[in-house]
Amino acid sequence: MIRRVYDEPNPFMPEIKRKRENPANKPSSSNNTRQFKSRAIPPEQRIKTRLQAVDAYTRHKMMINNYVTYYKGSTTKLQRDTSNDKNDFDIIRENHRFLWSDTEMTESEANWGARLAKRYYDKLFKEYCIVDLTKYKQNVYAMRWRTEKELFSGKGQFECGNKYCKSREQLSSWEVNFAYTEHGVKKNALVKVRLCPECSAKLNFHNDTSDDEESVEEEYKNIQDQKLSEEEKRKIDEEASAQSASEIWSSKTAVLEAEKTADEEFDEFIDDLLL
Repeated sequence: MIRRVYDEPNPFMPEIKRKRENPANKPSSSNNTRQFKSRAIPPEQRIKTRLQAVDAYTRHKMMINNYVTYYKGSTTKLQRDTSNDKNDFDIIRENHRFLWSDTEMTESEANWGARLAKRYYDKLFKEYCIVDLTKYKQNVYAMRWRTEKELFSGKGQFECGNKYCKSREQLSSWEVNFAYTEHGVKKNALVKVRLCPECSAKLNFHNDTSDDEESVEEEYKNIQDQKLSEEEKRKIDEEASAQSASEIWSSKTAVLEAEKTADEEFDEFIDDLLL
């Protein structure tokens, strides 16, 4: 069967096929490679375009994933340095003052850490101190002001001011010249401490405390004697009041009998005869 050109859907199709089948019309491989190279995008440009097409966070994740993929075992370099990290407690400890002077208060207004330490200082109660006597043999003592929780529990006033003592009996008040070094500067402060006899001996371990101990014992004895004398006086008063209550009627009758006249006695005698 003979096919005519005009029977094709595309009348130019046979001519196109003929040109394709002709080897003279086929392009060489070198021309194809040259043509491909001219049309190819450089790798650097392709990577740059890909990175610019995403947001910063996605770009960061892509870079980290590539780094972990190609450099295994070196993820420790990606960890953040936490040696200089500080919390509120560290800032307060660096800027804390046992006693704030006027100049330090004015300087604290310009420094945020000093303002935080000053705010913490204002919340402390500065009537009595809490003392740490663990190193009393080395003549080293640590003192601080009381917190709100310690104020409510009575620690340092109605309970021994030693940090590790809970005694509530025979407490004595001491006024101590506390010498300390703060930020490289030597300072002194006169503070009050209430301690039990055992902790008082530790506080005065390096001093001549014989007279002080005797005075404390004498004071304690005087207090006990005073309490006993008050109890005895109270008992004597109660007994006297009881005796006066029982004898009040008899004493009144005696007074009345002494006040009777002769006419009254005669009238009573007649009344007795008539009865």
